[in-house]
Amino acid sequence: MTSCSLSKLCFGKSRILLCLLFSAPRSWAKLSSCFELLVTASDPDKDADQEALRYSLHGQGAESEFMIDEATGKIYAQRTLDREARAVWRFVVLATDEGGEGLTGFTDVIISVWDINDNAPVFGCAPDSCHGSVAENSPPGTSVMELTATDLDDTAVGQNAVLAYRIVGNTVLSGGSSIVDMFTINGATGTVSVAAAGLDREKTESYLLVVEARDGGGMMGTATATISVMDINDHAPHFLERSCEARIPESSEPNTAVLELAAEDADAGENGQLTFSIVAGDPEQKFYMVSHRQEQRGTLRLKKRLDYERPGEQKFNLTIKVEDLEYSSLLHCTLDVEDYNDHAPVFIPHFLQLPALREDIPVGSSVAMVAASDSDSGSNREITYSIAPESDPHSLFLVDQTGLVTVARQLDREEASQHHLVILATDHGDPPLTGTATIQMSLLDVNDNGPEFEAAYAPVVWENVPGPQVVHLNASSTLLRAIDRDSAENGSPFSFSVPPEYRYSNDFLLRENGNDTATVTALRAFDRERQKEFLLPVIMTDSGKPPQTVTSTLTITIGDKNDHAHIRTTLSAVLLLGIFLYTRWRSYKGLKEGVYHVSAHHDGWEDIRENVLNYDEEGGGEEDQVRSFSWWSRAPCSLSFSSQDLARYLCEIIRDADQHPETAPFDSLQVFSTEGGGSPAGSLSSFSSAGLEESAATHDSLREWGPRFEKLRALYERAEGSDL
Repeated sequence: MTSCSLSKLCFGKSRILLCLLFSAPRSWAKLSSCFELLVTASDPDKDADQEALRYSLHGQGAESEFMIDEATGKIYAQRTLDREARAVWRFVVLATDEGGEGLTGFTDVIISVWDINDNAPVFGCAPDSCHGSVAENSPPGTSVMELTATDLDDTAVGQNAVLAYRIVGNTVLSGGSSIVDMFTINGATGTVSVAAAGLDREKTESYLLVVEARDGGGMMGTATATISVMDINDHAPHFLERSCEARIPESSEPNTAVLELAAEDADAGENGQLTFSIVAGDPEQKFYMVSHRQEQRGTLRLKKRLDYERPGEQKFNLTIKVEDLEYSSLLHCTLDVEDYNDHAPVFIPHFLQLPALREDIPVGSSVAMVAASDSDSGSNREITYSIAPESDPHSLFLVDQTGLVTVARQLDREEASQHHLVILATDHGDPPLTGTATIQMSLLDVNDNGPEFEAAYAPVVWENVPGPQVVHLNASSTLLRAIDRDSAENGSPFSFSVPPEYRYSNDFLLRENGNDTATVTALRAFDRERQKEFLLPVIMTDSGKPPQTVTSTLTITIGDKNDHAHIRTTLSAVLLLGIFLYTRWRSYKGLKEGVYHVSAHHDGWEDIRENVLNYDEEGGGEEDQVRSFSWWSRAPCSLSFSSQDLARYLCEIIRDADQHPETAPFDSLQVFSTEGGGSPAGSLSSFSSAGLEESAATHDSLREWGPRFEKLRALYERAEGSDL
């Protein structure tokens, strides 16, 4: 290629030498001898020998990839050229006339790099992204993948880029083993296809192919391809168990897991995702299935509460289906419901009103028969009968395990006139439940209680108060009343009396008033220092049939008054009087008229009672043999003073003197009126003392002698008022 510039400097000829450069480094000498491009120019205005031209190279790659000899115009390659990097280079070469007028000329130089087989084939998916897939059971010839390589050499130059493919390795990657090459490759295109029938993902899931690509120059490249066998739904799911059984408590809450079911499907992916469902045996939808599709398992759960007592809910025969996208299988499950103790025993009837019973009904007698039932089963329906303790605190009744209620102890209407027994029926569940029934019964009264004092009477009779006087039984009443714990027909009216030996007592009198009351009257005055209390038995009888009679005792207390002054009297005088009276009483073998002994049933000096009328026994005085006591003959009530009251009074004085020797007794008839009579000294008796006359004034004078003579004055007054 030759061109001239406007300056008349023209290139005369252009010689291009193109050599094939290898990728391997070469020396500059070899490069220069192999690649030489001579570029010359001429100036038509000068002679040939006068030419002095300088050449320069301009363009991409100048000075870096190529260089030009300034004097000769020869172009050299400075390094190994790579056609695959750049196949064509374009430059501008300038020629300058340095010896002349500085004219320039230029020419375009195009360098084409010739290809050599310096590149091996390369698979685009290498090294680890060569993957293919094919559905299992695919027939031979089914295309699997395109496994092609590229060669950077020039396809237009010889066979440097012409590739041929072949499989050099066919290995089972996972899932089994294969002795048959299942795949083939098109040698010209690199298309991999199925070579033989029998692809089964369930046996072999993937294969490993090693493919070689070789160019025409003998260079080769390899790639390893993984071919996965894609699953198709060619297997039906099936349960791991042939049958299943489970037990579920009746008390289970909704959503409780009943059992876990497992199935398997040889397929994978969506074809192996399983769904579980109940298809039969649960018309009321008591259960439901939860599917864990990817895990190929299902959970049977309770949807509604169970009731063992309802027909058909003791056992369930369920048919459960497992299915994938196309296929399914069935499983039969038996569920036994375990009874829960959710029903308490029930009595029919739960309330019994019994006819009234006599309170004296014999122990062991049957009262009632009860029966309870329980809707549960097994031990939950076994029942034990008992009586609630709070309804029978004294354990008066018993109930056996047949439900028979009997009397265990003697009944008492007065303690409880009605009974409300609560019968318990307790089952043997865990926890146990209890049902109740009530038995109501009334008791008929039997006259088994006698009358009693209405109150705890504490009667008091004050000493020194002359009788008769009505005794106050308590602070507010003088009436003695009785009560009876039996019913009215076995109670009032009551009768009151005292034992026979008390009916003629001179101490107290019991009078029945006729209106269920009685009155106690003190017949005389009492001295507390001699006797502090009296016991009066009271006989009370009710109106029952037969009547009940009870004897209760009234304790009558003698109230104390300050009626004794401290008087010192010689003890010998008291003892003398006691000895004298005792001697006189013992000396009489035969009693004269008016002298007698009474109250032989009493013991001791206190109970000895005498009536001293007169005596003519020889004694200490001169006048006692011819007449009676002068004082007794003058006293209008001498007979009364000779009665038992006087004798008892004297005996009490002696007894007090014996028990209390430190206190001198008061005037107690220490000597008789005849004692000392006729003697120069005269009578020593106080009976014949001066001033003692038969008048009220005489008796009242005793009052001046002090409280110790009050008793004696009372005796005088009583004797005067006596009809005797």
